[in-house]
Amino acid sequence: MSLIIVLKFFHYLSLFLAGGLGVANGLLVKTHDKHNVIPATPVQQTMVLLARLGLVALIILWITGYFLTYQIYGSFNLGWAFHLKLFGASALLLVITFLNYHLYDCGKKGVSPNPQIMKVIPVVARTSLLLVLAGIAIVTS
Repeated sequence: MSLIIVLKFFHYLSLFLAGGLGVANGLLVKTHDKHNVIPATPVQQTMVLLARLGLVALIILWITGYFLTYQIYGSFNLGWAFHLKLFGASALLLVITFLNYHLYDCGKKGVSPNPQIMKVIPVVARTSLLLVLAGIAIVTS
Protein backbone atom coordinates (compact mmCIF):
# COMPACT_ATOMS: atom_id res chain seq x y z
CA MET A 1 0.00 0.00 0.00
CA SER A 2 2.83 2.46 0.73
CA LEU A 3 4.19 1.97 -2.82
CA ILE A 4 0.82 3.05 -4.20
CA ILE A 5 0.86 6.17 -2.01
CA VAL A 6 4.35 7.11 -3.18
CA LEU A 7 3.39 6.52 -6.82
CA LYS A 8 0.20 8.56 -6.44
CA PHE A 9 2.14 11.38 -4.78
CA PHE A 10 4.55 11.68 -7.71
CA HIS A 11 1.75 11.10 -10.23
CA TYR A 12 -0.33 13.96 -8.81
CA LEU A 13 2.71 16.19 -8.39
CA SER A 14 3.61 15.65 -12.05
CA LEU A 15 0.01 16.22 -13.07
CA PHE A 16 -0.08 19.59 -11.30
CA LEU A 17 3.35 20.53 -12.65
CA ALA A 18 2.48 19.61 -16.26
CA GLY A 19 -0.84 21.44 -16.06
CA GLY A 20 0.65 24.57 -14.54
CA LEU A 21 3.47 24.68 -17.04
CA GLY A 22 1.05 24.25 -19.93
CA VAL A 23 -1.16 27.05 -18.66
CA ALA A 24 1.82 29.35 -18.07
CA ASN A 25 3.21 28.79 -21.55
CA GLY A 26 -0.22 29.24 -23.10
CA LEU A 27 -0.71 32.54 -21.28
CA LEU A 28 2.69 33.80 -22.37
CA VAL A 29 1.98 32.98 -26.01
CA LYS A 30 -1.52 34.46 -25.92
CA THR A 31 -0.39 37.66 -24.23
CA HIS A 32 2.39 38.23 -26.72
CA ASP A 33 0.06 37.46 -29.65
CA LYS A 34 -2.59 39.82 -28.27
CA HIS A 35 -0.11 42.68 -28.13
CA ASN A 36 1.47 41.60 -31.42
CA VAL A 37 5.00 41.48 -30.02
CA ILE A 38 7.70 38.87 -30.23
CA PRO A 39 8.73 37.55 -26.80
CA ALA A 40 12.08 38.87 -25.60
CA THR A 41 14.97 36.42 -25.51
CA PRO A 42 14.68 35.75 -21.74
CA VAL A 43 10.94 35.07 -22.16
CA GLN A 44 11.62 32.72 -25.07
CA GLN A 45 14.22 30.90 -22.98
CA THR A 46 11.69 30.62 -20.15
CA MET A 47 9.09 29.24 -22.54
CA VAL A 48 11.55 26.59 -23.73
CA LEU A 49 12.34 25.70 -20.11
CA LEU A 50 8.61 25.40 -19.34
CA ALA A 51 8.17 23.09 -22.33
CA ARG A 52 11.11 20.91 -21.20
CA LEU A 53 9.82 20.71 -17.64
CA GLY A 54 6.38 19.84 -19.00
CA LEU A 55 7.90 16.96 -20.98
CA VAL A 56 9.70 15.68 -17.87
CA ALA A 57 6.44 15.89 -15.92
CA LEU A 58 4.63 13.92 -18.65
CA ILE A 59 7.31 11.23 -18.63
CA ILE A 60 6.98 10.92 -14.86
CA LEU A 61 3.19 10.72 -15.29
CA TRP A 62 3.60 7.87 -17.76
CA ILE A 63 6.03 5.96 -15.53
CA THR A 64 3.98 6.35 -12.36
CA GLY A 65 0.74 5.72 -14.26
CA TYR A 66 2.09 2.47 -15.64
CA PHE A 67 3.06 1.19 -12.20
CA LEU A 68 -0.15 2.48 -10.58
CA THR A 69 -2.28 0.67 -13.13
CA TYR A 70 -0.40 -2.55 -12.58
CA GLN A 71 -0.42 -2.21 -8.77
CA ILE A 72 -4.10 -1.23 -8.43
CA TYR A 73 -5.79 -3.12 -11.25
CA GLY A 74 -3.25 -5.83 -12.08
CA SER A 75 -4.01 -5.43 -15.78
CA PHE A 76 -4.30 -2.90 -18.53
CA ASN A 77 -7.48 -4.50 -19.82
CA LEU A 78 -9.78 -1.89 -18.28
CA GLY A 79 -12.10 -1.24 -21.20
CA TRP A 80 -12.62 1.34 -23.90
CA ALA A 81 -12.52 4.36 -21.59
CA PHE A 82 -9.08 3.42 -20.30
CA HIS A 83 -7.87 3.03 -23.87
CA LEU A 84 -9.36 6.43 -24.69
CA LYS A 85 -7.35 7.86 -21.80
CA LEU A 86 -4.19 6.14 -23.07
CA PHE A 87 -4.83 7.44 -26.58
CA GLY A 88 -5.19 10.99 -25.27
CA ALA A 89 -2.10 10.61 -23.08
CA SER A 90 -0.12 9.23 -26.02
CA ALA A 91 -1.17 12.11 -28.26
CA LEU A 92 -0.25 14.59 -25.54
CA LEU A 93 3.17 13.00 -25.03
CA LEU A 94 3.82 13.05 -28.78
CA VAL A 95 2.79 16.67 -29.23
CA ILE A 96 4.83 17.88 -26.25
CA THR A 97 7.83 15.84 -27.42
CA PHE A 98 7.46 17.37 -30.89
CA LEU A 99 7.13 20.86 -29.37
CA ASN A 100 10.35 20.37 -27.43
CA TYR A 101 12.15 19.16 -30.55
CA HIS A 102 10.79 22.06 -32.62
CA LEU A 103 11.82 24.64 -30.02
CA TYR A 104 15.26 23.04 -29.67
CA ASP A 105 15.74 22.99 -33.44
CA CYS A 106 14.61 26.61 -33.83
CA GLY A 107 16.92 27.71 -31.03
CA LYS A 108 19.81 25.86 -32.60
CA LYS A 109 19.14 27.51 -35.97
CA GLY A 110 18.47 30.92 -34.39
CA VAL A 111 15.01 31.26 -35.94
CA SER A 112 11.58 31.85 -34.42
CA PRO A 113 9.27 28.86 -33.98
CA ASN A 114 6.87 28.25 -36.86
CA PRO A 115 3.68 30.19 -36.00
CA GLN A 116 1.44 27.60 -37.68
CA ILE A 117 2.92 24.82 -35.58
CA MET A 118 2.64 26.94 -32.45
CA LYS A 119 -1.07 27.50 -33.13
CA VAL A 120 -1.84 23.82 -33.75
CA ILE A 121 -0.02 22.45 -30.70
CA PRO A 122 -2.36 23.97 -28.07
CA VAL A 123 -5.42 22.66 -29.92
CA VAL A 124 -4.02 19.12 -30.07
CA ALA A 125 -2.82 19.32 -26.45
CA ARG A 126 -6.20 20.52 -25.16
CA THR A 127 -8.09 17.91 -27.16
CA SER A 128 -5.74 15.23 -25.83
CA LEU A 129 -6.30 16.44 -22.28
CA LEU A 130 -10.07 16.27 -22.76
CA LEU A 131 -9.74 12.65 -23.89
CA VAL A 132 -7.53 11.86 -20.89
CA LEU A 133 -9.91 13.48 -18.41
CA ALA A 134 -13.03 11.94 -19.94
CA GLY A 135 -11.42 8.50 -20.05
CA ILE A 136 -10.19 8.55 -16.48
CA ALA A 137 -13.47 9.97 -15.18
CA ILE A 138 -15.34 7.06 -16.78
CA VAL A 139 -12.82 4.41 -15.68
CA THR A 140 -12.83 5.51 -12.06
CA SER A 141 -16.63 5.88 -11.80
